[in-house]
Amino acid sequence: MQTLKGQTRTAPPLWAVLQRRLIDAIDEAAPIFLEKYTRPGGSLIWMEEYPGDGVWADDLYEAFFNWPHYYALGGSEYTGVKALEEWNAITRQLEHDYGRVTREFINDDDWFHNAENYIYFYHLGMADPTNAETRRRAQRFAGLYLNDDPAVPNYDPEHRIVRSPCSGSKGPLFQMRRGEIHYDLTHDHATLGPSFDLPANWWEDPATKRRVEEQFDQVVMQGDVTVNLGVVALVATAFLHTGEARYRAWIEEYAGAWIERTEANGGIVPDNIGPNGIVGEMRQGQWWGGLYGWTGRYGHNMMAHSITAAVEAALLVTGENRYLDLLRMHMDALVAHGREEGGRLLVPYKHTDEGWTDFNPINPNAPIHLWAASMEERDWQRLETLRRGAEDEWQQVGQRGPRSLDDRAWTRFLAGESPEYPERILQANYREVCDRIAKVMDDEQDLTQLDVHWWQQVNPVVTEALVQLTTGAPQTIYWGGLAQGRVRYFDGEQQRSGLPPDVAALVTGLSGDSAELTLVNLSTSRTRQVIVGAGSFGEHCFGRVRAGDEGLDVDGTYFQVELAPASQVELSLAMRRYSQQPSFRLPWHGEQIPYR
Repeated sequence: MQTLKGQTRTAPPLWAVLQRRLIDAIDEAAPIFLEKYTRPGGSLIWMEEYPGDGVWADDLYEAFFNWPHYYALGGSEYTGVKALEEWNAITRQLEHDYGRVTREFINDDDWFHNAENYIYFYHLGMADPTNAETRRRAQRFAGLYLNDDPAVPNYDPEHRIVRSPCSGSKGPLFQMRRGEIHYDLTHDHATLGPSFDLPANWWEDPATKRRVEEQFDQVVMQGDVTVNLGVVALVATAFLHTGEARYRAWIEEYAGAWIERTEANGGIVPDNIGPNGIVGEMRQGQWWGGLYGWTGRYGHNMMAHSITAAVEAALLVTGENRYLDLLRMHMDALVAHGREEGGRLLVPYKHTDEGWTDFNPINPNAPIHLWAASMEERDWQRLETLRRGAEDEWQQVGQRGPRSLDDRAWTRFLAGESPEYPERILQANYREVCDRIAKVMDDEQDLTQLDVHWWQQVNPVVTEALVQLTTGAPQTIYWGGLAQGRVRYFDGEQQRSGLPPDVAALVTGLSGDSAELTLVNLSTSRTRQVIVGAGSFGEHCFGRVRAGDEGLDVDGTYFQVELAPASQVELSLAMRRYSQQPSFRLPWHGEQIPYR
């Protein structure tokens, strides 16, 4: 492997010291969290009986959802080992204790919630791609939507739809669990169509309740919805394990169908597709009202995150930028129907029978991801439009947990406006880790009666700064996204993913064909060697790599940097993005992953 040498004595930079201290803090906190809330076999200490409708399986997986990704960034061996052990243990718990899983996959939930838990599974391939069981699971799980099992017909290839808003190992669910109907209607997650007026307190009268439930099953549960785009990342994960063309073909077919329907709908992403592949088929032509769609309380964000995760996965697998058009149309529709108040653009969060409503500042996650994927000037200019009148907010740095994605200040760092951002976000993440583990150590609750969201609120693995600063990417979409790193690191000596000990990394600039990277070795006595990879999955290709007057013509996926003790090096990386077939394989694997 071609190697560059870093010999320049480092000061060292404050950001590098803080970065390594953050990793140490997370490594210290992770065992405390795990030992507090799990039994010896790994299952979560919780109630004996599942609490029923309105509580989803994803909340259990979310306790450890980002542990494999953290390990792949450079976390401890402990977090890598426990990431897989806990996924196995929670899956067993959900299947054998709570009955929400069959053959290791969710029975039949919606893909807003499914996406929240399967992000955990996706990243297991980054942590250890050689695990044959993980590969087999990925193939079996994707096969549930390629109709590999005729008894589980989740997908209709003729009409290119996922057949129900809820699906999984038991197939499409056409009759919603009754408790969830009450939940969805009282939280405005769906409507019952233009010809049905929902009576007040409809659940109090048995006959009315039965009529409402029948209407819900008929109108809401038949056909496809936008959040089903979460399946795309599931199928892409099988592709990353195997490279099999059929997974790519399915993604092209399904994502392509959503693009076609959106174009035919005037550039507005519809939230419901009927059993025959027709927009608004069960709603007299209305393209709004589907589960977790335009009329919902949080539908704006749910749709945007599902679309973002899907188009990123489609671009990754195919290398074709055209899939970004689905997200671009969604963003442009919001802007086109927005209005300006006080010098700031407000966009509609909802579309109901009354038209566009509920105007608020746009959630910045999707447009930032769109720019990071495309690197096009038009997508950067959209960010400039969205931040107008809120410039100060886009500079703010604060504490937040893994669900509260906010990459705005990171974009201003890349724009050259916030040079102190790396230190500030690393300090904020460190404080967040400290606050979370303090709650764990002070927790005197009856652990068998915990609120189902508690674990995710105190999970001390916080990867925000590490993802942004070391890989040059926005935070992975919590709702089922794949990692978007422009670069990735490997420890060749230890034969594992992630930054080697003592090494810190900072991506300081990005463009469509290049990246700027600083590497620092904080050890005073040890030379460190770090392998740099082009993309989270080797999807990019390095061209010429420069370090001052020294340079390499890499023309490949990896190169190595040898860092002398207490040294740093600034690298300019020419890149051809999305030019190679992505895979979970590691640099020393060659063309094939050595499964075991």
